[in-house]
Amino acid sequence: MSGVSKSNIYYHFKNKEELLQAVVQYWIAQYESELYLLLSQRERGVEERIYSFMALLSAGIEGRNYEGSCPFVTLYMQTPDSAPQVKESISRFFRELRPMVEKLFQQGLDRGEFRKEIEPGPAALLFIAALEGSLILAGTARDVGIIEQSARTFCQMLR
Repeated sequence: MSGVSKSNIYYHFKNKEELLQAVVQYWIAQYESELYLLLSQRERGVEERIYSFMALLSAGIEGRNYEGSCPFVTLYMQTPDSAPQVKESISRFFRELRPMVEKLFQQGLDRGEFRKEIEPGPAALLFIAALEGSLILAGTARDVGIIEQSARTFCQMLR
């Protein structure tokens, strides 16, 4: 429980859907700021940046006591049909995530960290799918080591 009264919440938000949208926007802002930071840290290797992002995700899952391993998937699945704008925000986040990961992988190619045969677009899509799966598995197994192991295996395949 947050310790905040229902009337105080509804002073700031008109309804549950508006509150839910605010929660989704909070998570989007958190993830996007970390992703933009990773993209800008060109002095660091791509693989190193991926591992630091995975460590951040792992710490978040542990901090939430394994509740909602991926906040976007959890929120998407629990969002009622009466809040289509919330689902659209989450869908847009994932659509915008792919080009960010693609840029990161392109940086890895440009630096010679990854095999030249790697196609950044398809690799980014596969990475996101693997990441989401590892987040869910880490939550169900209560083991964030799954996230790190998945990222390391994926990066090995890129080299």
